[in-house]
Amino acid sequence: MDRQPGLSSVDQEPVQNLNWDELVSLKRSLLKQINDLTNKIIDIENAQSPIINENIKQEKNKITSMTKRLAQNRTEMNSNNSQLLMISGNISKSKNFVSTMGPRIPSENEVDLVRILESSQRLVDEKRYKNEREKNETLSVMNDASMKLEAIKAIRAVNQQIVDLNTKAEEIKKILKNLDNEMQTLQTEIADTRYRLDKLFEAKRQQAAERQSFLNDYDKFLSSLDIVNSRLDVMSQWRKRRRHEFSHPPRDDAVFKVKESAKKKFEAGAKLSFEELKLLYEDNTGEI
Repeated sequence: MDRQPGLSSVDQEPVQNLNWDELVSLKRSLLKQINDLTNKIIDIENAQSPIINENIKQEKNKITSMTKRLAQNRTEMNSNNSQLLMISGNISKSKNFVSTMGPRIPSENEVDLVRILESSQRLVDEKRYKNEREKNETLSVMNDASMKLEAIKAIRAVNQQIVDLNTKAEEIKKILKNLDNEMQTLQTEIADTRYRLDKLFEAKRQQAAERQSFLNDYDKFLSSLDIVNSRLDVMSQWRKRRRHEFSHPPRDDAVFKVKESAKKKFEAGAKLSFEELKLLYEDNTGEI
C-alpha cells in the first residue's frame, strides 16, 4: 500500500519532539490517509467484492449446466451404442441367413414361377386334368412353385432388412459422432470455466488479503492519530495554563520542549541550568 510522505514519522520520531505545527500537519496527513483507506475498504466491500461474487456465481452455474448436459450426453451415447450393438447383431444374423439360404434359391426367376403357379392354379380351378394323378402332379407343381416364390421373397426381404439396418446404423454412427464432438467441446469448456473460476477465487483471496491489509493500516493510523491527539491535548492544556498565568501568549512551543527536557534531566539526576530550574519552578508553583 502506498504511504504518504511524513506519516511514518509517528513511528520513526517520538511525537514529543514535534512542535504544535508539526503535530497539526501530521494529524491532517493521518486523517487523509484514514479517509483514503476508508474509501478503499468501502470500494472493496460495495463494488469489487460483489462483482467477483457475481462472476463466481455465473461460472458455477455454467459448470453445473454443462456438467448436467455432459451427463445427458453420456446417457445418450450409451443408449445409441446399445442400439448400434443390437443392429449390428441383427445385421450379422441376416447376413448369416442370406449366406445359408442363398445356395438354395431356385434357378428360376420370379416371373416364370408366378406364371407356372397361375397356370397350374387355373388347371385345378377349371378341372382340366384327366385323372387324379394328373391333378396331384399339378398340385405338386403349384406347391413347388409357391415354395420357391416364398424363398425368393424371404431372401429379398432379408436383403432389404440388411439395407435398412445398415442405413439405421449409419444414422446412429453420425449421432454418436456428434455426441462425441459435443462431449469433447463440453469437457474443454468445463476445464476453461474451472480455470476462470480458480482465477476468480484467487482474486477473491487476494482481495480479502488486501482488505485485511487496509484494515490493519487503518487501525495503525487510527492509533497514531490517538497519540497525536493526546499530545495536542497536553500541549493545548499547557498553553492555556501559560496564557492564564502570564496573561499573554506563550513565548514559543520551544519553551514547552525545553521544560519537557528539563523534567527528564531532573528525573535522571542530571545537572540543570538556571533557566531549566526556573522553568521547573514556575511549573511547580503553578500546580500548587
